[in-house]
Amino acid sequence: MDRKITPESTSAIVQTLKGKRPLLLQRFKGIVATPSDGDTYKVERWATNAIQQAAYVVFPTDAEDISIAILFARQERLPLAISGGRHNAAGSSSSKGGLVIDMRYMYSVRVDMERKIGYIQGGTTSRHALSELNRYRLATTVGLCGAVGVIGVATGGGIGFSTGQYGLACDNIVSATVVVASGEIIQVDESTNSDLLWGIKGGGSNFGVIAELGMRLHEPRTDVYYLECLYLPEKLPVLVAELNAWFEGQTPQESLTLAFVRGPHDGNPYIMLSGVASLSLEAGESHWDRFQKLGPAVTKSKQITYHAMSSLHDFACELPGAKVMAGAHFNSFTYETVQKTYDIWLRATLIGPSSLVMYELWEYTNVSKVPIEATAFSQRTTDKIALIAIMGMADIPGATKVCEELRISISSSSTDSAKESIGYLNYAQGPAADNATDAHARKAFGANYPRLQALKRKYDPEMVFNKWFCIKPANA
Repeated sequence: MDRKITPESTSAIVQTLKGKRPLLLQRFKGIVATPSDGDTYKVERWATNAIQQAAYVVFPTDAEDISIAILFARQERLPLAISGGRHNAAGSSSSKGGLVIDMRYMYSVRVDMERKIGYIQGGTTSRHALSELNRYRLATTVGLCGAVGVIGVATGGGIGFSTGQYGLACDNIVSATVVVASGEIIQVDESTNSDLLWGIKGGGSNFGVIAELGMRLHEPRTDVYYLECLYLPEKLPVLVAELNAWFEGQTPQESLTLAFVRGPHDGNPYIMLSGVASLSLEAGESHWDRFQKLGPAVTKSKQITYHAMSSLHDFACELPGAKVMAGAHFNSFTYETVQKTYDIWLRATLIGPSSLVMYELWEYTNVSKVPIEATAFSQRTTDKIALIAIMGMADIPGATKVCEELRISISSSSTDSAKESIGYLNYAQGPAADNATDAHARKAFGANYPRLQALKRKYDPEMVFNKWFCIKPANA
């Protein structure tokens, strides 16, 4: 997270730029930047293909600033985008010729120890949130990658290493401060504006800008066991067989990922198994000895702090360049299917060498036991998920085609429901601002879509927020 600008320097920049502001933005306390404003104008993104030149980038300091920015964008008829962790490869945090509300300087984390609730501002990353919560020996479910924004992850569902124990991030949301399309600042919880609370638990950015999120906190182990094994490709048959045996007794306290990667030093293809378990070093070594007995080329195991989990996949989450992402669901994990997927991935790395496929082998009991209608998030199954990321390929249409080929392959031996899924929503990333049809949104939200349409009509009837699986408002 960018921390170079201090409150003092921010104040100086604001005063310098205020003279150039449109009248409606004169009351805006944070930075307002245009393309002519040098380093204060920030449109960088994790995926370089998601970079778009906005007419304005505003950096709010509080909910009132956010309200002012929304009203200005509507008055000037500027397309609006919300930027948190800036990790959406489809460009939903960017706005060509429009206005971007960049939340990066709103990153405080407050803790109510008595109620075990963390209040997390809209620009907070997963890494920063876990680090701050660790001071109180508390935690909540955040994203798999430390650099992603907590709010984007949580409102899109929220799957990470602690999902097995604590459920989805959205299931841990208890309150929020939301600035809706009218500019109104709304407080939501179970007893106040509870319909909107339901909507942000999986409905993403469809209803407004979240200035602050209240999340239920838990008391995890202070340290966890971490294992990382790199296998040569010929080990894939025995590894898949061992993982299928492990699935039979998997507990919520253990989470693994299986990824196809090229080595950072030799460029050779490897199968990387990595994960954490809420166990001591001795217990972890014994529990996961089954994977070390398979003969990995490289093994690393150690105890790590709980909050260090947010940095385990930084090797992929912080790579530069162009990226196209997709997601897949699967409930069958056969060697034939995994080998076919590996072969497609291997061909893709010839033109996108940093590309990866990662099977996320979480335990989903705490996800599937929540009724579909309890939140906007409708993907309530025990199916596991996979992340597909084609990285470094200049041909974006070609990369998109490869992503789809991999998605189909991953779920090819699974049930029809998994085959038909567009994948976990935070990975699926349907075309940003593609509002000619709501087919993507209908598929994303399933049975919850009609209720979401009614909510959209109430809080955003003109579709001001339209960058992420945009919901069409219900007819009058």
